[in-house]
Amino acid sequence: MPHIGLQLYTLRDDLKADFEGTVRAVAQMGYEYIETTGFMGEHSPVMQQLLQETGLKIAGLGFDLNTLETEPARVIDACREWNAHYAVTFWIDEAERQSADDWKRIAERFNRIGESLSLGSVPFLYHVHGYEFTVYNGKRAIDILMESTDPRYFSLEPDTYWVEYGGVDARAFCEQYADRIRALHLKDYISKPEMHDIEVGEGAIDMRGIVNLALQHGWQWLIIEQERYIRTPLESAARCLQNVKQLVQNL
Repeated sequence: MPHIGLQLYTLRDDLKADFEGTVRAVAQMGYEYIETTGFMGEHSPVMQQLLQETGLKIAGLGFDLNTLETEPARVIDACREWNAHYAVTFWIDEAERQSADDWKRIAERFNRIGESLSLGSVPFLYHVHGYEFTVYNGKRAIDILMESTDPRYFSLEPDTYWVEYGGVDARAFCEQYADRIRALHLKDYISKPEMHDIEVGEGAIDMRGIVNLALQHGWQWLIIEQERYIRTPLESAARCLQNVKQLVQNL
């Protein structure tokens, strides 16, 4: 069964206002895992205490591409310190992804990063953001990336919202690369073309089908995220969790 977690970016404003209270609220909702940014900086001592107090655990830690390339040992140390199960990067600068050759170079970088992190037994993931479906010479960037990367060193963390934003059916995409997915960002929207966020399972995306794929293929992590809200962020995070738990239970 996949573990269910929350990407803390969902509660970014609440965390700024009351970091400790917000993390405690996440645990009280019933979340067991969180996904957050790498080194945590000033929040590190407080977070250590909160994890002990609440029983929350770290699913994965996010790092920028430059850090992953130049400081892999530091990334490995951070993942070990926080007992994180993977390292993920969320973004590729636009200037670095302008052609098919650029994407082949990105694939080479990903292979090197993944191999470096594998020395510390840290899986390397990439969060899909939608621009990967741009077509170069008849081939999508994501397909160039996937065919040019080594499955031993690199896995995907698709974001269901951003896949659809890129013009692709999220369920079909997840099925296409089912054997390369380790974690999944679950994010939903009401309708196109505006694509305003809604709680997971209450929108236009086939979340039932996607969660069913996760169960079939043994994906390890279902990470809930929401960026815009109708309810308060805390209410949305709690509602998303209940919806996803219900989906898993019904399947």
